[in-house]
Amino acid sequence: DSLGKIYEITSSLEQYEPEEVLFYAAQVLGTLMDSRDVAIYTVANKDYARLFSSTSAQARKLGNSIKYTDMKEMYGELKEHRVYINKTMTQGLPLMACAIYEQEEMQLILMLWGIPWQRMTLAEANRLTIVGTLIQNATVRASRYMDTLKSQRYVENTNVLREEAFTQIVNAFFEARDKGLTECTLLEISAKEDDCWKAASDLEKHIRQTDYMGIFGDGKLYILLSN
Repeated sequence: DSLGKIYEITSSLEQYEPEEVLFYAAQVLGTLMDSRDVAIYTVANKDYARLFSSTSAQARKLGNSIKYTDMKEMYGELKEHRVYINKTMTQGLPLMACAIYEQEEMQLILMLWGIPWQRMTLAEANRLTIVGTLIQNATVRASRYMDTLKSQRYVENTNVLREEAFTQIVNAFFEARDKGLTECTLLEISAKEDDCWKAASDLEKHIRQTDYMGIFGDGKLYILLSN
């Protein structure tokens, strides 16, 4: 329960590659909040969030995509930068949740499902705030690193990841999938080599922010669909 111990555990996120941080942030959050049922959603826009990682089927019960602004009870607290505590045990809402912001823009929603009623207290809310802030530090650092290398990671003038960068992401997702932290599907795009870039241009209009398109293995175009 010491701040030193919390910092020590969250610092373990620094050992992971930038592509992996959010997967293992779910495990860290579960460890520090003593919960087997944790979910992390990435905010796609001002209405919807997409599931990125989770530690159990219970934590995934809201589904892969949520309209968080419709969850009035929870959203009202999150937009005020407060921890949501489900004191009324409202069905379909986590028992506790908090949001991570960057420059007043909501980036992530952390949800806890598996905690006993007696632990839904102000002290636990304060602990969740501290843990969320330390996780934010790790994710912001990873995000900035990825942005810095953007020109090296993508094929010029496209949203297609180069083979090395895409392979790292695919490996990160598959390892997280094997540990039960996410679900994903890798699709090969059937296109002749000279039609590959036209296919990529057409497809980028239809994939989600949480999906990835890149060159993989045999030099062909693939899409990684998350959750």
